[in-house]
Amino acid sequence: MLARPFRRTEGKCGDDKSELMFVSIVYRIARVCQERSCAHARLENTRSGGEDSRWESISCNPICYTKVSYARKIFAGRRRIAREIEPKRRRGKTCMNTRDQIEETLKWKLEDIYATEALWEADYAAAQAQVAFFSSHAGKLAVSADALFAALCDDSSIWQLVERVYTYAHLHKDEDNGSAKYQGMTDRAMQLYVSAQAASSFLDPEILTIPEDTLLGWASEERFSRFRFRIADVDRRRAHTLSTEEERLLAMAQEPLSGADNIFTMLTDVDLDYGSIVNESGETVKLTHGSYNMFLVSPDRRVRKDAYETFYKAYRGMKNTLNATYATSVKGDVFQARAHRFAGALEAALHGNGVPVAVYEQLIEAVHEMLPVLKKYLGIRKRVLGVDQLEMYDLYVPITEDGDIDMPYESAKALVKEALKPLGAEYQQLLDKSYAEGWIDVYETPGKTSGAFCAETYGTHPYVLLNFQGKMDDAFTLGHELGHAMHSHYSATAQPFETSHYRILAAEVASTVNETLMTHHLLKGEADRVKRAYYITQFLESFRTTCFRQTMFAEFELKAHRMAESGEPLTVESLSQMYRALNELYYDGAHVDDNIAIEWMRIPHFYNAFYVYQYATGLCSAVKLADDILQGGAVERYINFLKSGGSDYPIEELKAAGVDLNKKESILASLRVFAQYVDELDALMQ
Repeated sequence: MLARPFRRTEGKCGDDKSELMFVSIVYRIARVCQERSCAHARLENTRSGGEDSRWESISCNPICYTKVSYARKIFAGRRRIAREIEPKRRRGKTCMNTRDQIEETLKWKLEDIYATEALWEADYAAAQAQVAFFSSHAGKLAVSADALFAALCDDSSIWQLVERVYTYAHLHKDEDNGSAKYQGMTDRAMQLYVSAQAASSFLDPEILTIPEDTLLGWASEERFSRFRFRIADVDRRRAHTLSTEEERLLAMAQEPLSGADNIFTMLTDVDLDYGSIVNESGETVKLTHGSYNMFLVSPDRRVRKDAYETFYKAYRGMKNTLNATYATSVKGDVFQARAHRFAGALEAALHGNGVPVAVYEQLIEAVHEMLPVLKKYLGIRKRVLGVDQLEMYDLYVPITEDGDIDMPYESAKALVKEALKPLGAEYQQLLDKSYAEGWIDVYETPGKTSGAFCAETYGTHPYVLLNFQGKMDDAFTLGHELGHAMHSHYSATAQPFETSHYRILAAEVASTVNETLMTHHLLKGEADRVKRAYYITQFLESFRTTCFRQTMFAEFELKAHRMAESGEPLTVESLSQMYRALNELYYDGAHVDDNIAIEWMRIPHFYNAFYVYQYATGLCSAVKLADDILQGGAVERYINFLKSGGSDYPIEELKAAGVDLNKKESILASLRVFAQYVDELDALMQ
């Protein structure tokens, strides 16, 4: 059983550190799982290399995937696919009201979770008692179907309570992170979570001690219907599960095996000095991850160049250390895969979500076929910027006039609702409910968590946090978060708790479908050339950074791991030459210099191997689904996808919706939409 994703913090700024506070917490949770049930957790820091941050557990230990996923699910939630073009200067609302000055209709209603804090305390106490009792199931699961059923029911009950307790406390804390009261309640909820994780860590390993025929026979009983998918998923890992003693030995090795990620984080986030540059105003300023991304969108090309060259100079000075760190991570992945009898590290990473290797490989093949279109897009950028040679530091500066018009909240609501009409009357009614019934916390207030996210807890409606600033981009954020909210609502109402928790491969589809429909809607009714160019460029940049760039990352990871698997040394020279060649392939039309050749040294996602392909497949799936919806006849399939939750593997759920990621054509269909918009932008920018 996977706990419902709790939170999603927007990571627009490519090097956002807004959730670094969660690193140590989730790391501690993973350690509990490692020590008590042989888990392998890949926990990624939240500072990204131009993409969003995330907390996916791609475990090489098939026993523990489900349990470690709690950490990822409760903390990560629905993360917006980051757009590297969006560390931009916002010019929206600047005055900030206090929370009591905000109208009640513009704040979420947490009393829908608990009407009083006394009820929260009662559930907290009940959860503590259930956690304390749960260990009594250990060693008894194989005795009978009744024993297994009782343990699974108690496990489900515990996690429903933990989810509600944690969500209520943390959402109150999100209203004002300076509140000592809610900091304390959140800490208590976290301690409850850790205790529940530890108490139930024996469950999946012990299920695998039951003979397969016996286990599947019990699971066929009607009373097990809500647990059937979980049992089948656990049983699927049987071939890659070692003996108890072997798993215990591997568990003892987890901390040193996962140490490379921590070294990378400490080096790049704490110890590394990125130097200083002179900004547009003539002031000398320190470079940081965040300011670097801001400087990349500067209209002053000298500033962009200085930031780019100074930033990579810092990495070049630590190239041998960073190379050794990444090589260690790759070798750890290979070791884990071999230890658990996988054909390779890629197979091990994809196993948890039931993804065939062909999906990964065909994504790369499909993107390769459309690289001439990306080259054309880069040519448009070069022409509009009027430069003799398009440099890597020219890839993020806007090439259109600012079409980011003012957008009051009421107008944003109307725009989202109108753009999403193709999804049908029921979806429209749910949007009305979300606006009127306390689903959304709209405006920025002192101490409020920044960015945007959607939070859910089974049995109540979803919650959306915004920091609405009154610009068009805020309208897209609203539409995006409501995509997550509707996915969660449909899933929770159609599925029992045990199968309502969808996985990361499907998580961004619903939100990106909404954004894509909004883009199509705006373009359908827009005659102004400046605004059309603006909307199209926003879409194309999202596609470039989320599909093309992430696929290039995915290809680099695959090549690096296969080098290690074949015994080739992973050196600064070999990895940089390979990464440079990939940039020359993907960014034909731009100048690939010595700095971009070492960019691989700064990407934290590479310490969570074979993760980023999901961002590309998610975007492509959403674009194809949106196109199918607009063509007619796909709405029912799409709503059924939203309702499917975690009742099957994401590949199968998307296939039923009309996106077969086993076939290259599904990726190519979305890439053809990219090509159509490139052609239109070319005409508009003549």
